[in-house]
Amino acid sequence: MVINGTFYSAFEGLEISLPRPVRFWLFLILDIPSVYCSFVLLFHLFVDKNLRSQLSNHIIINLLIIGLIIELIDIPFHLSFLPLGVVQPSTTLFCHVWWFIDIGLYNGCTIIMAWGSIQRYLLIFHVQLFSSAKKRLVFHYFPLIILTLYILIFYFIVIVFPPCMNTYDYTLPVCNNFPCYLGDPVLGIWDSVMNTTVPTIAITVFSVTLLIRVYLQKRRLRQANVWRKQRKMAVQLLSNSVLYMTANIPLNICILAHLCGLPDDAGAAMQLYFDYLCYYVTLLFPFVCLGVLSELSKKIQWKGVLLFRRPQLIARINPR
Repeated sequence: MVINGTFYSAFEGLEISLPRPVRFWLFLILDIPSVYCSFVLLFHLFVDKNLRSQLSNHIIINLLIIGLIIELIDIPFHLSFLPLGVVQPSTTLFCHVWWFIDIGLYNGCTIIMAWGSIQRYLLIFHVQLFSSAKKRLVFHYFPLIILTLYILIFYFIVIVFPPCMNTYDYTLPVCNNFPCYLGDPVLGIWDSVMNTTVPTIAITVFSVTLLIRVYLQKRRLRQANVWRKQRKMAVQLLSNSVLYMTANIPLNICILAHLCGLPDDAGAAMQLYFDYLCYYVTLLFPFVCLGVLSELSKKIQWKGVLLFRRPQLIARINPR
């Protein structure tokens, strides 16, 4: 993950004090089941037409795919580095790839999660915006495509073609995790505010607003079916949002405090730990999705392991 670039010098050359062997085993123990769970979820979300057609699941599919890339590349890079104490191979290309995935894709997940929070709110209280194919194209598909392209293009340019000279430390995780653009007064602040702080605020505001409105509507509405549908959609959003907010809110409070004048070295160790916790957002996300996607949970057999089976086959084996 990434520390805010406007305090580049305060965090350069630092890593958390948690011993590397402990970090290695924590990553290994969580990464393997997380990868498997991600594959199972994506398999069923793509195979089952009903799940695949639900607009709310498209955000989850997008996040699972990005998370799977992190789990299959970023975390194994850490697992290679932690016992050796050196980045292998020690090349600039390797560092660029690691920066792009570690910084760009995680921040991208936060951006997409923010849009998912907004869209879920609209799906519950302004469903008419998605009532036709044209409206779905404008209010659902275009924003998701544009945000995905923005994430890929922005981080590719600032990492591969920065307006400065990158430096690499092969004795620290993620080659020191500080591409030089983070020290740029414009790009660093833009990345810190627009790509991390604003999305986190959006996730928080729309999640809290959704919770309040659903509660008020429960008291006002008498239709049990409407309430159950809204409650299910709200629980899905809030479960995923709480996971992101747990790590991102403390991290972004530190970022805003530094932007408002807190000395660069104040709270450095705490911010490094909050940044480290962001890895576990990605690792735990598939399990949270499995818990809140009730339609999917009913279609997956659990006999010690999750099984890859077509939904219709499972339905015949376990008829309702």
